[in-house]
Amino acid sequence: MKFGVMMLPLAAMAAWPASAADPAAPARIRAALGVPDGAQPGCAVGIFRAGKPAELVNAGLADVATGRAIGSDTQFYAASVSKQFTAVAVLQQVAAGKVKLTDSVRKYIPELAPYADKVTVQMLLNMTGGVRDSLSLLALEGYDRISAPTRKQALAAVYRQQDAKFEPGTQYDYTNGGYLLLSEIVERAAGQPFETYVNAKVLKPLGMTRSFMLLGSRATDPDVAKGYVAKDGKVTDADEYPLFGGSGGLITTVNDLAKWDADIDSGHKVWTAQISKWMAEPGKFLNGAPAMRTGRGIAYGNALLIGNRWFHHTGGAVGFKTLYGHLREKRVGIALLCNNGAVDPVPQADKVVAALNEGLPAIGEPSADGSAINGSYRNANLAGTYWLAMKGDALEIVVAQADGSRAPAKLLKRAPDGSFKNEMLSLTPDDDARGFTLEIPRVTLHFSRTT
Repeated sequence: MKFGVMMLPLAAMAAWPASAADPAAPARIRAALGVPDGAQPGCAVGIFRAGKPAELVNAGLADVATGRAIGSDTQFYAASVSKQFTAVAVLQQVAAGKVKLTDSVRKYIPELAPYADKVTVQMLLNMTGGVRDSLSLLALEGYDRISAPTRKQALAAVYRQQDAKFEPGTQYDYTNGGYLLLSEIVERAAGQPFETYVNAKVLKPLGMTRSFMLLGSRATDPDVAKGYVAKDGKVTDADEYPLFGGSGGLITTVNDLAKWDADIDSGHKVWTAQISKWMAEPGKFLNGAPAMRTGRGIAYGNALLIGNRWFHHTGGAVGFKTLYGHLREKRVGIALLCNNGAVDPVPQADKVVAALNEGLPAIGEPSADGSAINGSYRNANLAGTYWLAMKGDALEIVVAQADGSRAPAKLLKRAPDGSFKNEMLSLTPDDDARGFTLEIPRVTLHFSRTT
């Protein structure tokens, strides 16, 4: 599998002509968003070409109660799209010689238990350190509103952990706790609050004037989107999210993400040549294998899912779903900011990309053997055979029992990390597509391919 570097040579950049505007594209994009008429939340979308906005399309309401419409300058909670801003802030410290990627995190945060001696800064960036998820820990500690705990309380929950989930550097496990620790490393290395640093050194140089990291309180701008869940015609208030940065915390707009995309494409004020190179590198396990949970050719590294063509990251809060992606070979970027927690960001963004009618690859790109997971599998402790088959972007499981009968099919939706899930099951394909791990409450089993 090949992984390119985000910065294109000048010759390649010059060879990409600006596409003529398609007057019908906005209507197709709006239709692809599928936002019903009436009092409904919706999405803001930006398509960027060669570092410039090409299509800006908005649908739905930023505030259902008042009828205020979504615009390209409407502020949204970005959720985990924020992580790439944290990663860039960390890499700025590395470039300045204040942090080393190979250092143990305890060098910078000695409050962590001894297990963290084996966890490096790079492992935190790659989600391979085994640090437990901070938001899950806070929920277990009794916080029923995710906006209630402070940054200090979230850090304390991570500091209390006495061991890692697994041997650091040997597995991939998506965790907000690792990126919270990264924000603390930035804070200590820079000598100022993490949020203040990002606002001054990452956002301000790019002119992202309507973007900022939260620092303990909500956005008060008159044009900020409220969060909802809109499903089956019913709209429910869901304006809840953490009020500090690191794993999330970014408030941003589509117009500001256009400036982020421009710097990735050709500006290079923040995404310098060195930082661009680091950001494009897929994570690796200690054995040198790509740090990924999927058999689809997508590895996690430095807050980006790095595919064969696109790199991207999604974000999710109870009332918000977001995505930023960049197609290097075509110099095309996309931002999707939605204040409806029922939206699935990758399939939704893929519909927008398809609506451009340009034959661009899907963001949720399968590898060349995208159906490699199809086949039969067994676990020695179970009598039945599991048959797996991709159905669009979902995975169908049929269990053939020992007597020849078959249980009803179960359909699992693809998750942003490449696993497949429903209300009870979580299935993670092996990197080599020779098996998978199935998790249900209190039980974890590994299955091996038989066909």
